[in-house]
Amino acid sequence: MSATKQQSSVRDTVAAGTGGLADASLKEALAVLGTGVVPALVRGLFAPRRGAMKLLTRVDADGRAISVLTGVRRRHGGEGVRLLGGRLIVLWGADAIREVLDRSAELYASDAGAKAKGMSHFQPDALTLSRGPDWRDRRPFNEAVLGSRERVHPDGRRFVEVVADEVDRMPLGQILEWRDWERLFDLITLRVIFGDRARCDQRLTGLLETLMRQGNRLVGLRPNDDYYELYGALERHVRDAQPGTLLARLDEEPHSDRTRVVQQIPHWMFAMRDTLGANAYRALAAVVADGAVERRVREDMIGADLCDPRVLDGMSYLGGCLHEAMRLWPTTPLLAREVAYDVTLAGERVPAGTQILILNVFNHRDPDHVDDADRLVPERWRAPETPDYRFNHLSNGSQDCPGGPLVLLLGKAAIAQMLARWTLRLKEPALPAGGPMPAMFDFYSARFSARRR
Repeated sequence: MSATKQQSSVRDTVAAGTGGLADASLKEALAVLGTGVVPALVRGLFAPRRGAMKLLTRVDADGRAISVLTGVRRRHGGEGVRLLGGRLIVLWGADAIREVLDRSAELYASDAGAKAKGMSHFQPDALTLSRGPDWRDRRPFNEAVLGSRERVHPDGRRFVEVVADEVDRMPLGQILEWRDWERLFDLITLRVIFGDRARCDQRLTGLLETLMRQGNRLVGLRPNDDYYELYGALERHVRDAQPGTLLARLDEEPHSDRTRVVQQIPHWMFAMRDTLGANAYRALAAVVADGAVERRVREDMIGADLCDPRVLDGMSYLGGCLHEAMRLWPTTPLLAREVAYDVTLAGERVPAGTQILILNVFNHRDPDHVDDADRLVPERWRAPETPDYRFNHLSNGSQDCPGGPLVLLLGKAAIAQMLARWTLRLKEPALPAGGPMPAMFDFYSARFSARRR
């Protein structure tokens, strides 16, 4: 088959689902955008705004989105709906979602649209914005450095020991607040990626946070002094990488000029410091809020060497708690893609330029298709045979998180070390033991009482 015919065949690939795409009314479209999209922009796509998180939690923004999308899905069924004359498609069918995410490196571009413009402000050549030859070059490099094909990262022992050391150093009084946890993950991130010499170099993470907050604006962005200062500092660290760090692995793995090695680092930084930090904090809250769940986690910790990454890897129940926190309160409320070529999706023609939205805040809690959608069910994550494309806290397909195993390892290590050293009680917000979890969880406001064990 000729290259032209092959390309045409790929473009015309039909999603496995045949439920079709319905046309939403203008009223429905405005309701979906107002509850499912606007709040995501308000809270900040890259760096959550503290004030916005507080307000959105107060009005239960995600709960409203779930209610609106549930009604729209029940009326239309199928794989999703077209909004605004088909310029925008919201997907909820697992088959259609699979089609889009499996082909995000070819047909459904993540390097287009408003979100890509904002992300380009601080990591213009990152893997998550790549497709085609760039993706095929950068993906194996990221997988190798982050150890995504390994059950346990080759440097897992050192990374877990870093977590244990930083938890032991935490200057807690009687209260654990977000600022304490954020500093913990700031230090873990610096030491895992850059090494012990960088422990106090919080200018690195501060510069990235500044650029991410600027990226929230989505428009009017251009490289500035903060951008050049950050990448200059990253270049210096790469030239003098410490053994046992992610940077030390850069020269060990095949790469080319196309890889843009230094451009890959910021994503590792904010995924570890900000995204994992928030997810692990919420998971810790969910664990200690339910005595039965905490007892089950502690049973696995009895006599365990918490600095052995393989032991932590085997703690599937604790891993399930972390997965459930990410499912219940996704730090990425939506995934956006742009159709690069005319395609057939869910059995229907979709023209190039169409925007595709996958609303995690709804799909993760779809009451008609997710069992116990609002409850913490760690057992849900016991060695699933195939990935469930409704759950995209670590994404799925060609643009899934290449650092997934490392994320789970570090998150479980932090929670386990905290439970081993402290008796914690969640003071706020109130989370029901065994009952339906609230749709919103403002991690900035979460507080624990803490007593050294």
